Amino acid sequence: MGNDCGEIKGILAFVTTDSHRYLGGTSLSILAENREEQLAFSEAIAEAFLADILELKNGDYLIIKK
Repeated sequence: MGNDCGEIKGILAFVTTDSHRYLGGTSLSILAENREEQLAFSEAIAEAFLADILELKNGDYLIIKK
């Protein structure tokens, strides 16, 4: 067993519907028009990169690689 213990290796994307929380930076940031589009983007990115989806309390999603 490795030493990573479930540590996050990186944030691949941030997906939100709120333009005030839309971030810049090195990770991909996506501004979706609605919740359905937000979830569709999140699922597609996670599937493509074999990553996990983390839903934040405010409804935004982080796509993370463990």
